[in-house]
Amino acid sequence: MLGSAFDNAPVGIAVLASCGVVVLCNRALGAVLDRDPAALVGTALSDLTHPDDLPAARRAAELLSSGASHVSRHECRFLRRDGTALWVSVNTAQVPDSTGRPDHLIAHVEDITDRKSVEAALLHHALHDALTGLPNRLLLAERISHAHAGSGRHARPNCLLFIDLNGFKAVNDRYGHAAGDLVLQQLAQRIRALLRPQDTAARLGGDEFVVLCVDVDPRHCAGVAERLRAAAAEPFAIDGRSVSITAAVGVGTSRPTDPAGGDLAALLRQADHRMYEQKRRQAADEGCGRRSWTPQNDWVRPVGPARGERHAPGRGDPPGPARPGYR
Repeated sequence: MLGSAFDNAPVGIAVLASCGVVVLCNRALGAVLDRDPAALVGTALSDLTHPDDLPAARRAAELLSSGASHVSRHECRFLRRDGTALWVSVNTAQVPDSTGRPDHLIAHVEDITDRKSVEAALLHHALHDALTGLPNRLLLAERISHAHAGSGRHARPNCLLFIDLNGFKAVNDRYGHAAGDLVLQQLAQRIRALLRPQDTAARLGGDEFVVLCVDVDPRHCAGVAERLRAAAAEPFAIDGRSVSITAAVGVGTSRPTDPAGGDLAALLRQADHRMYEQKRRQAADEGCGRRSWTPQNDWVRPVGPARGERHAPGRGDPPGPARPGYR
C-alpha cells in the first residue's frame, strides 16, 4: 500500500541520500521534470537546479546537514529535459535510522509555476503604469536610490529629466480621453526609443513623464532633452487625424557626493523648478523677439531646492537671479 501511495501521489516525491542524490522518485516528479523517473536515480537535485538558484538551495541543504533543523523549505527553478525552467517548492525532511541518527532525506516537490506567474504579474502591475507600461513613481524611486547608492565618489552625475506636455488638455477636450490615451501611449514608445538600456522612462500620472539617465555626462542629457522635446512635437496619428502637442523639459542633477542625491522628491523639485523657469524665460524671450531657450545653453547649471512643491503658489513669480554655471 505504501509503495502504491508513493507511486501514485499527485505531487513529486523523492528519496535522497544525505548528499542530495536521488535514490528513488515517483512518477509525478518525473512528469514535472519531463524525465523518466528511473533516469533520475543517481542525479543530485543540485544538478537539476537553475544556476541562479543554487545559493538558496545550498543554504537549505546546510540547514539540514548542520542539524539546525530537521526540515527545510525553499523555492527554486528546476530544469526540465528540454532546458526550460519551472518554479518548484521543495520541502525536505531528514529521516532517522533506528538509532535516531540522520539516515536519508525525503523531498516533496510541488510545481508552483502558476503561482509565480501570478505573483510576477501582480508585482509588475504594482510597479508599472497600466496605460503605457512604463515604470511608475514607486519603481522610479527605487531605481534612483539604487543608482545613487551604486555611484562611486568620482562617478558622473545621474540626471532626472521631467517632461510636461503643453496642449494635452486640448486634445482630451477636443477628441476625447481615448484619443488622449493613444497620444500618451505613442509618446511613451518614442521616449523609450531614445534611451540607453541602462536609463529609465517613467510616467508619474496625467501628462507627466520622467527620464532617469544614470552615470551620464551632462552634455549627453542636454541632447536627450532636446530629442524629447522634438519627439513630443512630432504629430501623432490618432484615428486618421494628425494631433500635435509640445513639451517642456526640466532637468535635476544628482552628483555622487549629494546627500539627497537618491531622493526622488528632491530631484523632481529641482527638475520641476527648472522646467517652469524655462517656460517663463521662453515666454519672455518670445515676447522680446529674442532667441528661445535651448538645453545646450542653459540647463546644465545646478539648481538648489525649489521654494515649493509642484503646483505651489508663487510659481508665476518672475525668476530669480541666474545661478553661476559650471564646466
